[in-house]
Amino acid sequence: MNTYGRYPLTISHGKGVLLYDTKGTEYLDFAAGIATCCLGHSNQKLRDAIYNQMDRVHHCSNLYYIPEQAKLAKWLVKNSCLDKVFFCNSGAEANEAAIKLARKYAHTKLNINSPVILTATNSFHGRTLTAITATGQV
Repeated sequence: MNTYGRYPLTISHGKGVLLYDTKGTEYLDFAAGIATCCLGHSNQKLRDAIYNQMDRVHHCSNLYYIPEQAKLAKWLVKNSCLDKVFFCNSGAEANEAAIKLARKYAHTKLNINSPVILTATNSFHGRTLTAITATGQV
């Protein structure tokens, strides 16, 4: 599938803000794994936290109550201007939720039936139908 072009580079591992290819060349990771590795690659505290979680349960659906998720939600509400938290699986899913919530708010509270969603040019918002539509390309 031709969804995006790849660079002629094969990454073997990372450490902190650095990536290494299979030839041993070192690169500064300016993309941070496309914003998913903000703590750096192979971060020991993150590795320990992931190991401890994996040792208990790998994944639990939002269909069930998850104490750690509730604790994080409470912290987020306390430390922000928000009063609710919605956890999702990916950036595309988060963008889908944000667009749906904006449309619902516009319709319910402002009586706007065709709201305009602003997005950035040359952006990427995910591969769902709505997120692809929101991705502005010139």
